[in-house]
Amino acid sequence: MDEVTSPPATDSVDSVRREIDDLDTAVLALLSQRQHLVDRLCDLKAPDQGLPIRSAREVNLLRRLVAQAPGSLDREFVVEVWRAIIGAALRRQRIVDIYVGGGRGDPTRMFDVARRHFGARARIQHVGEPQAALMRVLDAPASCVAVTPWPAAPGVGGWWPALSENRFRDLHVIAGLPLLSGGEESPEACVFAASKPEAAGADITMLLAFDPHHRVQRALTELGLDGKEVARAEPRVLIRVQGFLGIDDPRAAALTQFGLESVRVLGAYARL
Repeated sequence: MDEVTSPPATDSVDSVRREIDDLDTAVLALLSQRQHLVDRLCDLKAPDQGLPIRSAREVNLLRRLVAQAPGSLDREFVVEVWRAIIGAALRRQRIVDIYVGGGRGDPTRMFDVARRHFGARARIQHVGEPQAALMRVLDAPASCVAVTPWPAAPGVGGWWPALSENRFRDLHVIAGLPLLSGGEESPEACVFAASKPEAAGADITMLLAFDPHHRVQRALTELGLDGKEVARAEPRVLIRVQGFLGIDDPRAAALTQFGLESVRVLGAYARL
């Protein structure tokens, strides 16, 4: 009886591997072209432009890529790959030091959140309390950022009232991490920088005020702001508002007409 043989396979392991190798080469060439454009961009920028991080542009870039990604690519993979690419482009422009502060329950968690956002080669240092990380930014405002636990997050300690101190007035929230949102829940961490936040769309603004008479909700309602109190340390109150309010937004200043004092826009963030 003749032996039955299987028909020759149209694919083999080696042929598929060769296709993967060809794609890797093509991807490498595209990354080189992208890096060349980053270098051109650096040449066009003013040398004293300050911190090169543009959180709003990064969020919108990732939003577009996530929306365009084929169904076989999950969101986490797309974000992970492009965060590495963005981190490499950032290093090409300037070395930015990342100072992590806080994370009492699990200090490594804040470090991990920062590493995933800024890339494997980012210079990251844990410096203890959140205030210590903020102070490092004040020492070198054009070349570093602070990553801290989210203000008023459960279990991280009540450190956020320190943000009302005058020495921190030039620091602002520019991002909430991780960028991929988990519904209505707050981010795990925030990025503070000595630069103004920029609108990315679907932003959330954080405000800090003194509210000795508990009038914050009435004030927000009167001004037509969709917001709420998220934490209180008498007389300080931490407020979250839907939408973008700039640092000098007159709506923030107008809150003083309804009994709030020393209203400050802490910054804003957007998520995917």
